[in-house]
Formats: sequence, C-alpha cells, structure tokens
Amino acid sequence: MDNGLDYLVSVVDHLGKDESGDDPGPRNLKYAVLHLQAAAEVLLKARLEREHWSLVADKVTEKKLSRAKFEGGDFFSITPAEAVRRLRDIVGVEISPEEASNLETLAKTRNALQHYGLIANYEVVESLTAKVLDFLVRFLDDSLLPELSYEEWEAIDQDVGYVRAGANRLRAYIEERLERIRPLLVGLEERTVLCPRCFQDAVVVESDRGGDPNVVPRCRFCETDWLPFALAAEYRIVHHAGMFSANIPACPRCGQTGTVVRHVTRVCDLVQSTDESPQGLHDDVTFCFECAAPVPDQVPGGPSDAQPHEGGA
Repeated sequence: MDNGLDYLVSVVDHLGKDESGDDPGPRNLKYAVLHLQAAAEVLLKARLEREHWSLVADKVTEKKLSRAKFEGGDFFSITPAEAVRRLRDIVGVEISPEEASNLETLAKTRNALQHYGLIANYEVVESLTAKVLDFLVRFLDDSLLPELSYEEWEAIDQDVGYVRAGANRLRAYIEERLERIRPLLVGLEERTVLCPRCFQDAVVVESDRGGDPNVVPRCRFCETDWLPFALAAEYRIVHHAGMFSANIPACPRCGQTGTVVRHVTRVCDLVQSTDESPQGLHDDVTFCFECAAPVPDQVPGGPSDAQPHEGGA
C-alpha cells in the first residue's frame, strides 16, 4: 500500500499546474500515466494479497512456487485484467464494467506510451486519470483502509489526504470544462456518443460529411477526431460492442458496414437515475459512424440478424 500510494502522490504532482499556471507538459503527462498504471496494479494486488498471497501469483499450481519465493519476489505476477477478475470472482469486490473498462484503457495507454511515446493530449490523460483516481480512492476506502491497524493508518494518512485533494481538483476542473462545452452539444443528442479516449459523452458524429475529408467525428471534450471507420473500430475494441457478432447489417443511408457498430449508447438513449433506478438505465442502437444513422438489424429485403452480442457499450 505504501508503494501504491507513493505512485498516486506522484500522479497528483505530475498533473498539477506548473509555476506559470500552465497545463503539464508531455513529460509530466507521461509519468502521470505510467505511475497511475503502476498504482492501480499495486493496489489491486495489495487487496488480493490480504485475501491470500497466492492470488497474486500467475501459476498457483506451479510446484516451484512457495511463500518464501513470493516474499523474495521470485515469481510471475498476474496481469491487471486477471487481478480485476480475481477481485470480482474470488474476493467479491465490486468493480463495475465501466471501472474495469477505464482500467483496461489505462493499461493500453500505458503500453502505447512506453513503446511509442505519448499519443494522448492533456484532456484525454486528465479525464482518464480522474476516473481511475476516483475508482482507486473508493477502492482504498472500501477494500483496503478498513483492514489497517491504527499504526498502519497513521503512517499513510497524510498521503491519502493529499491524493484525495488532488482527485477533487481534477474532478472540479473536468466538471467546469463539461459545463463550458454543454451548449455545444445541445440538439446533437441523437449523434453524440461516449468518447473511447476520455470517456466523456462528447463525441459528435457528423450526419452529412458532404465528401469533405475534414468533416469527421470529433470529441468536444478532448478534441480528438477520427475517420469514421477508425472510430468504429476503436469503439468496438474499447466497449466490446458486438466484436464477435456476425452479419453486421449495412447502413441503409450510406451503404457502409465497416462503420456500423452494435450496442452504441447515444446521449439521447441515456435515462437519468431515479429513486426507483439508482444505477441509471440506457438503451442502445446499432449505429453508423459514417452518417450518424441508427441501423435496423433487419433491413427490408435483407437477412435477419438477431445474434446476441458479448459485452456491452
């Protein structure tokens, strides 16, 4: 836990404004991503270790594995995705699909950064960091801190407070930015979807590109843009949206299939949480990222496709 919290303190420091009040530069963003991924991995495994040390090891049936080797670091550790699975299925820790998706995206961003350099801008890193930080603070509160002795808590109290304050600053800035872009999204709810980079409901898909290659889907929050087929591919990967479904229907408006994705939730499909449904509800559609049209799964004169999908948006 000390190690994980030390990484989180570094994340907050690297995402802070510089002495001139400017946003952090590429080097600080790089280390914010690297250290956030390290913090997430270490803290998830810290909870597994409290359950039983063998849950952190990859091949628990390997005869060469022993407690002595584990304590000496002489073993192969599980992947972050497997850590999430074991926390859910074995320990019983609640991790929502959205939280798991954010952790998975963070791992991909970290891998891309380590091999190719930073490919995300400040807004993407900030938004993803805020979401993962929120999760890790809750994870600390629910799954790790209650197990500590008074002496253990006293040793990390200052770091926990520092990380909480940093997470709150990020959340406040993001809410302020969302408030600024909200007027730009009014009336576009039928073609606005969740961004697969910053995870804000701010990607507007153009309904009439008119042959102009510069008219492309763009996130109003992080300013990332894509060609329609590239956005469709990324959306499928990040949201597991019908990746294994066969017979994707063609869009009746533009005739494309490569830009059609199943189980896309648009802003107009979101239902606000109520007392009866505190988790919130949503509907989804088969959607074309080329022309922003919902696509019926059964096109008149064409084959029917009612295959269930794996995963969800």
